[in-house]
Amino acid sequence: MEQSKHDLERGIALCRNEDYKAAIEILKNIFQTDNDIESGYYLGLSYAQIFDYEKALSIFDNILKRLTDPLRIMQTHLLLGYIYTTKEMYDLAEFELIEATSIGVDNPQAYSALGFVYFKKGDFKGALVNLQKAIELNPKNANARNTLGYILAENGNLDEAIVQVRKALEIDENNPAYLDSLGWAYFLKSDYFNARRFLLRAFELAPNNKDIKNHLIKLEETSPNRKTLIT
Repeated sequence: MEQSKHDLERGIALCRNEDYKAAIEILKNIFQTDNDIESGYYLGLSYAQIFDYEKALSIFDNILKRLTDPLRIMQTHLLLGYIYTTKEMYDLAEFELIEATSIGVDNPQAYSALGFVYFKKGDFKGALVNLQKAIELNPKNANARNTLGYILAENGNLDEAIVQVRKALEIDENNPAYLDSLGWAYFLKSDYFNARRFLLRAFELAPNNKDIKNHLIKLEETSPNRKTLIT
């Protein structure tokens, strides 16, 4: 019993230190033997972090109905929502994230993630409501501000879009996704100088990102001062 407790503590520590493969080696033996909630949660989390989503989903499904701590229930639904979002299974992601927001523990990450899911599903009203809630709970939630800004830009509210994305960049100035959003908002505003400036910065930081490449190609095709921006 004492050895099992020591191994569990080691596995959790490895997970928290982001040594996920080492954590899995310890935690999976405990979980297979004891089928306990704590080793299962961190084992599922470790599998999710190395993108082995099927194993993560199987483990979370095993432990979810046995959870009693509201915070841990919320965290598990949030993790499931992230996994389903990554797999582009947006209906399932929506279900899990709604569950995460209904526990009674306000988590800005859950509202931000739900806002993104609604955006991907084309429900712009739902996206705006949840992203604004995320920002209300945490004004420094850069991801929520960036997603909100991108949605506003896509819906023609360009000045407010630029304000929101600039606030995201004040928090994380070298995030290529945020630079891309700002460049795209300027492009939609026909401000090709600033569009080029921010899109090229985004491309320098993330040259393999398809969205950034596509935005640059669109700028190249549209700008009155056409020039080859990427090769």
